[in-house]
Amino acid sequence: MQGAAQLFGQRGYRGASLDEIAKASDISKQGLLHHFPNKKSLLVAVLKYRDDVDLEAWPEEEALVGTAILDVWDRVVERNIEIMGLVRLSHVLCAESSEAEHPAREFFLEHFRLGHAMLLNAFNAGVQAGKLRPELNYDVISRQVIAMLEGLENQWLVDPDNVDIVALFHAYTQQLRQDILA
Repeated sequence: MQGAAQLFGQRGYRGASLDEIAKASDISKQGLLHHFPNKKSLLVAVLKYRDDVDLEAWPEEEALVGTAILDVWDRVVERNIEIMGLVRLSHVLCAESSEAEHPAREFFLEHFRLGHAMLLNAFNAGVQAGKLRPELNYDVISRQVIAMLEGLENQWLVDPDNVDIVALFHAYTQQLRQDILA
């Protein structure tokens, strides 16, 4: 999985061949195709692996209400600096998947829907619990959180020595907490 993730991250879906991925994974091409019947299924497996790594930072049973969701997103950003290659992979393939026929398009549409839904549900639960300001548009705020993280990740990937993604995202979520608390 690591070899595929690295090559997809460096070369994109079209630029990474199954032969190269097999070699980087220390397996024969036939062995690779035994586990993944085609390049598309391998790509989707790698992307799911990347999301699974992120989900390890999520609480298992904690109800995410109000700003508690931002605490979890802060932890995801902290963890992502340890898996820069997987973050790069996600960004390269997400950009490629803007083409309607790209094999990862549906994956990324669902990825962003899920992130938006997680944020929106937590914010709405916070409003219901009286913890968050009810007059704010949490649909917009949820999309802004995702956009901030994606944009900061892009800047960090291009210039990791000068973009402290953890500090920048934490500063953003700290300000957001102050803005939305009831």
